[in-house]
Amino acid sequence: MNKTLDKSLWSYIKKMTLYYTPFGDRWYSSAKNLESELRARGIVLQQKLYYEYKLPNGDKPNEFMKKLIIESFLNDFYLFYARRVLKDKSLGFFGKLKVFMYVWHNRRKVKNLLKQYEQEIRKINPELSKVKIDTSSSLVYGATFGFAPQEIEYFADVKNRDMIAEAKIREILEKQFGIKLTYILAPKTAKSIIIALKQKLKYNTKEK
Repeated sequence: MNKTLDKSLWSYIKKMTLYYTPFGDRWYSSAKNLESELRARGIVLQQKLYYEYKLPNGDKPNEFMKKLIIESFLNDFYLFYARRVLKDKSLGFFGKLKVFMYVWHNRRKVKNLLKQYEQEIRKINPELSKVKIDTSSSLVYGATFGFAPQEIEYFADVKNRDMIAEAKIREILEKQFGIKLTYILAPKTAKSIIIALKQKLKYNTKEK
């Protein structure tokens, strides 16, 4: 699927999908960043925030993310992207033709690919084998970014998520501790982080 994808077409696809997917211009993990920030403050939690999961075909996260971006573009092309490509004044006729031809030749190859990825990721990562999710993308994307099993399961449970509590957690972390949270934490994880930060702050205050 990637062999016929030249650099200019890849850059175009990546730019087009930024709005509709959780992928950025480059791979990074919010969980890894948060864990590193806490460690820098001398806080090591009992549970891991960031996991280096095994990914299909032995891919590195940035390599696998590229595949997921392409898969998303191909699967959702006629839903989100086709009209935008046709209206794109930066592309000439042959540029648009190249995009449509790439989609035509590769779209069938990604059918049910997310489900296959989910099954393989569960198989090669025992800690994810029993995580409950509604859609394959929740587990596949979560594993790509190294989110902990409890965060993946909580994020996927849209019906039971407490959005008000999530906003409150973000506010507490940012205003009280100067931490800007860029992903969704499970309630138990958030509670343990806040308790650890408060204890550290109290200890530092006593030291002074």
